[in-house]
Amino acid sequence: MDEYVVIVGAGPAGLAAAWAIRRAGRDPLVVEQADAVAASWRGRHDHLRLNTHRAFSHQPGARIPRRCGPYPVRDDYVAYLREYSAGMRLRLSTRVHRIDRTDEGWELALDGGSLTATHVVIATGSDAEPFLPDWPGLDSFGGAVIHAGQFRNVAEVAGRDVLVVGPGNSGVDLLGYLAASDAGRLWLSARSGMTVTPRRLGGVPLHSVSITLRRLPVRWQDATARAVQRLAFGDLGRFGYPRPALGPFTRQRTDGVTIAVDDGFARALKAGRVVMKPGIDRFDGPVVRFTDGTSCAPNTVICATGYRPGIEALAGHLVPLDRRGMPAFTGAGSSPEHPGLWFFGLDSSIYGNMHVRRRQARQLARAITG
Repeated sequence: MDEYVVIVGAGPAGLAAAWAIRRAGRDPLVVEQADAVAASWRGRHDHLRLNTHRAFSHQPGARIPRRCGPYPVRDDYVAYLREYSAGMRLRLSTRVHRIDRTDEGWELALDGGSLTATHVVIATGSDAEPFLPDWPGLDSFGGAVIHAGQFRNVAEVAGRDVLVVGPGNSGVDLLGYLAASDAGRLWLSARSGMTVTPRRLGGVPLHSVSITLRRLPVRWQDATARAVQRLAFGDLGRFGYPRPALGPFTRQRTDGVTIAVDDGFARALKAGRVVMKPGIDRFDGPVVRFTDGTSCAPNTVICATGYRPGIEALAGHLVPLDRRGMPAFTGAGSSPEHPGLWFFGLDSSIYGNMHVRRRQARQLARAITG
């Protein structure tokens, strides 16, 4: 075998797994297709910051510096991850195309060669591939259609009318920034609603509250989140924001969708700066028509429509994947039929990804090193 452990992906999850496995006595090789760690974070928009509190968002073994503030911005978080990876064995600018079983372990097909390993950890993240719906008539639209992951700065849409599609965390986050910018008219298309909460309530970070309450029954956590939304914002349904059918903790368990954290969206919605629309029915040239018969004519459509882990080519021939492209076992999971093949950090947690993955990384390391 060339390696005992190979980790695919050098984002927060992959680096957390590498740290824990090194701590347990093995020195894994981390293979990353980008030319640096934290590629997903480096590629996000300029205004991005963590929605989870610094105290609960650090990697195992290294706190985020206090100078980064309670909710670190993108560049500070990337710098933190870059420093965290120092000393790890990284093989950058190398894409893993496929993983196959061998008699003694696993073979990874790479750019220009292959690599064998006893254990392989797939840690490419839940947001490896942007998902864009294929609406009828989309080809007839003459404006710009981009995924939220491609958006870079509000200056790009100054004076332009913008339709954001998707009421989740990405859509709510973007609209908070767009509403305070020089963008033109703003619409939000939502087939269903989500629970929206502020980062703080009465000066208290709500992330710490959610972690404190996580031992309660899910229905109680749902009720608490709904109460927080109403206390912070009142009834957003009066302004057209759909009332969610499921509480946020139930929905997280049902379809993996997490909560929406407000940073100006609710205020803009109440002020009429953002106008709600239902789901898209079709594109009709420059006009977007909605399921209720109304329409708008945006210059730019930003699709905050989620991501997929994109592991079909890597391991879709080995394990069944659900409609979201996820294996049945996530967290620190392994397929019973394929010992030595591990899936780590492909899911999201409403309690904060890294808060949960610190524990999962140690579990993974114990399972691999015995």
